[in-house]
Amino acid sequence: MATPTTVYIRPKQRKQLFQRARRRNTSFSEELRAAVDFYLDLPLDFDERAFAALVREANASMDRSIAKLDETLAFLEKFREAKV
Repeated sequence: MATPTTVYIRPKQRKQLFQRARRRNTSFSEELRAAVDFYLDLPLDFDERAFAALVREANASMDRSIAKLDETLAFLEKFREAKV
């Protein structure tokens, strides 16, 4: 059971939580609890910098994969056109 608690958040955070609640058809309180749960589920030794570096690497890898797929699709399209 949730208990009333006073939490001071920045206006931007409040606005974003209300927007998220509207989009997800939930309440401000549910979104705030979900955010707190997410934070509390992180390991105590969670390293934000290491995680950010991992995300950058993953994005770069994805970009390379997309570029390679685009090249392959272009090659296949030329091949298909040559056979027609």
